[in-house]
Amino acid sequence: MRSLFRVCASLAVLLATAVARGDDPLDRCNVTWTTPSPNSSGSMPIGNGDVGLNLWVEPSGDLVFYLSKTDAWSENCRPLKLGRVRVKLLPNPLADGAAFRQTLRLRQGEVEIVAGEGPAAVTLRVWVDANRPVVRVEAASEKEFDVEVGLELWRTEKRQLTGKEVHSAYGLHGRPEPVFCFPDTVLPGAKDRITWYHRNESSIWAENLGLQGLEGFAAKSSDPLLHRTFGGCIRGEGLAPDGPTALKSTRPASRFVVSVYPLTARTDTADEWIGRLDKSVAAVDAVALETARAEHRRWWDEFWNRSWIRVSGSPEADVVNRGYTLQRWIAACGGRGASPIKFNGSIFTVEGDGFDADYRR
Repeated sequence: MRSLFRVCASLAVLLATAVARGDDPLDRCNVTWTTPSPNSSGSMPIGNGDVGLNLWVEPSGDLVFYLSKTDAWSENCRPLKLGRVRVKLLPNPLADGAAFRQTLRLRQGEVEIVAGEGPAAVTLRVWVDANRPVVRVEAASEKEFDVEVGLELWRTEKRQLTGKEVHSAYGLHGRPEPVFCFPDTVLPGAKDRITWYHRNESSIWAENLGLQGLEGFAAKSSDPLLHRTFGGCIRGEGLAPDGPTALKSTRPASRFVVSVYPLTARTDTADEWIGRLDKSVAAVDAVALETARAEHRRWWDEFWNRSWIRVSGSPEADVVNRGYTLQRWIAACGGRGASPIKFNGSIFTVEGDGFDADYRR
């Protein structure tokens, strides 16, 4: 046992020395793309264990991401996306086929995007705070630029679920028909932010338990779906509302930070949820960005140093090594929330085959 301890200690010292001189073996598992993506099928997953993003950059230069949360369960017991966010840079840094590089940086827990060339190049850093419920999009350039941020929602009206979508809602024989999904709510007139939510005013919970012969349990328990409310707000210094679902910069600058604050809570009223959201935003903003970023990176560094498996020796071994590491990343990005990892896609499903991003097989 004493010899094993010495070997482990020696390995830890060797790893620390390698990282200190910039030869981090984890960097070999980073993912770098050199072209934009046409849609969400070319997205990168990132998260803090509870809040997740599928993010990509379109040829237009727009940064787009789906926002998800492990406890965003609808009235039909479907885990829904909170929404989609689009960040537009003006002028477009990818105009005329300019250089592009997007890198998933595992040890730092972030995605770094460099778009454009020379003084006009813009660097975007996207991270989901490992310690707080907030998404950060940092944009910086030598030249000043403008930013527009838009919230894109598809649940805009009551809609009947049909075909395969119904199975993703109930999935039990004897379910009632028809099944509906309900629209999100966007708050009008916010002076410095976009605020929206989805609130469950109905629930399939009692009916589902009845179908399974568990009426007695339902009578003694509290419905976890009813009045569950999830959504968030988007804000940033130097950004002002441009309608209920958009923000734009008030003047050009060389640096912007866009912050997205998600929240899920069961509350008696929607106003109570809004009050909780305001408190959550205040608590997050009480910590300086630089401090939060350093603590975030420390969390991921400690995560990767807690344990590791390195496989080497052949090209096939390198594939196994990278696959294992990236799967560990995915589990860490979606495995610390209020609900267990969903078996069919975690929180990183996207739209496809004619279905929106809420659908999963």
